[in-house]
Amino acid sequence: DYSIREVSKSAFSQSRAKLAPTAFKELNQVAMKAFYESADFDTWNGMRLLAIDGSILKLPNHQTITEEFGQHKMGSKAKCHTSMATISLLYDVFNQVTIDAQIDRFNCPELTLFQQHTSHLLPCDLLLLDRGYCCRWVFFALAARGVSFCIRMRNQFTEFKSFVESGEEERMVTFSLAKKDQHRLADYPQWWDETITCRLIKVVLDDGSIEVLCTSLLDPKENPYEEFSALYHCRWNEEEAYKIFKCRMVVEQFSGRTALAIKQDFFAKILVMSLCAINSYPIEEKVRQEHKADVTRKHDQKVNRTSAVAMTDEFIFGAIIRKQFKAAIEAFDNLVAKTRGIIRPGRKLPRKNRPKRPYHLDYKPL
Repeated sequence: DYSIREVSKSAFSQSRAKLAPTAFKELNQVAMKAFYESADFDTWNGMRLLAIDGSILKLPNHQTITEEFGQHKMGSKAKCHTSMATISLLYDVFNQVTIDAQIDRFNCPELTLFQQHTSHLLPCDLLLLDRGYCCRWVFFALAARGVSFCIRMRNQFTEFKSFVESGEEERMVTFSLAKKDQHRLADYPQWWDETITCRLIKVVLDDGSIEVLCTSLLDPKENPYEEFSALYHCRWNEEEAYKIFKCRMVVEQFSGRTALAIKQDFFAKILVMSLCAINSYPIEEKVRQEHKADVTRKHDQKVNRTSAVAMTDEFIFGAIIRKQFKAAIEAFDNLVAKTRGIIRPGRKLPRKNRPKRPYHLDYKPL
């Protein structure tokens, strides 16, 4: 039913060249708006639990890609010229939807992409960030928008060193904004001379090492010390999203060699991930309710995200090409509900360092 050849390869390529990558980005925003307005989505103490993190993509060699993303010398003797891109996702770690995605040159700092994400943040959000985003102006940028945060601190902070050496589990500290960073808050000049109070939380890991979290959640009664270790661990869901994006959807196996094709593939696969999460959400809720009702189950279950992503492609064809939306969504729900995985809390496996598999553009998987 889908094998319909109506255009030549040349006509398809010419038509694709006229498709703006931002079309997929705008469709993703439409999907996000519909989801948050209609779904009873998961929150943490009434707040959306979000995370921002970046990654790197290796790009094909093409003149337009070199002009758009540049080239960098790689290898032991820097003889290999490779084009790469820095990407960043603003991700809802509970509901597993990508609220915003950015792609830029390899030498673009992650903090620059962070600033582009901030327009999508709301006062009802709690943002989780790793230590690469830990700087004073980030604290002020989030406070100015009324966004709560929990950020892992770097040891370059004087507050970090004195706190780690102390026997305290938590401490209140005050930060001021440096003059060199005032341009970062050009839209909020009233914050230039202000100070903000943050709460430092000391977390001792299983191997005995210490990590320090800096948060704007100041009330120890509403947010006790004991819940922050599990809270920050929720950020790992974004790492899992990158695994799906880069390893399961193989985003680096691009369908074209031009800069336009790179952006089309990037934003199109972000849209597919979002549609997968949105359509899988009611099924996840159904699986959770089944677990609560069945007291004989030892472990909870969840939807197999890899299979759900694969089924999303079929759902899109059935709903859009064949225009059988109801039948497509029923088939999707039925298959995803039966394809589950077991949740094993606290399970840890050693990381295996394997050589990266090359993807050949001329030999795409069927």
